[in-house]
Amino acid sequence: MGPQHPTSIEEAIQLLLTELSGKDQQAVRIMAEEELSSLHFSLGNHIRNGFGLWENNEELLKACCPDGSPRNADDASMVVIEALWRKLQPVQ
Repeated sequence: MGPQHPTSIEEAIQLLLTELSGKDQQAVRIMAEEELSSLHFSLGNHIRNGFGLWENNEELLKACCPDGSPRNADDASMVVIEALWRKLQPVQ
């Protein structure tokens, strides 16, 4: 049996928070939302590979791409990155 992958966006965020150093979390937190796409080949790649998105982690793909929209690893990893960024923002 393979590794256990997160099946929801919240599980993915919680896993990332354990994997990313405080410095890396801070770097994501201070980015402008428009800059998040620059993480596609770094953090996005980690999410796609480490969370089984290329291995058809259907639960996470469905959570990230609901309502019949095309499910692909690239879009799903961006949804997780955006959710992580929102989680790291200071409470208003």
